Amino acid sequence: MANERLILAIGQLERALSRLESAHVGLAENLQSHTIAASDELIERHAQLKAAAAEALAGMDALLARAE
Repeated sequence: MANERLILAIGQLERALSRLESAHVGLAENLQSHTIAASDELIERHAQLKAAAAEALAGMDALLARAE
């Protein structure tokens, strides 16, 4: 009887461990896809900021050229 309970408990632990391992793999894949999406978003934002900075500098150059 005690052995039977022990065997059942071990089986439950093995199933729980299997669920945890599956969840871990899923979480890692999800995190990787979010990281890639965030990286793409940062690259796009960087390009927009760079373009805006270049435009602002060109505007300041034009103002300085007119002042001279």
